[in-house]
Amino acid sequence: GHPSLIPEVETAIDLGQLMLQINECNVNLDSEKIRFPLIVVDYN
Repeated sequence: GHPSLIPEVETAIDLGQLMLQINECNVNLDSEKIRFPLIVVDYN
């Protein structure tokens, strides 16, 4: 049963990396949302 733990660990690492990528995407989206109204205000 021990070898079956290895894929689970690899899956957990993959999930962790996915979550980090999603968090980075969310940060990028938030910064764009914050920047966009400022650009609109500048044009007005």
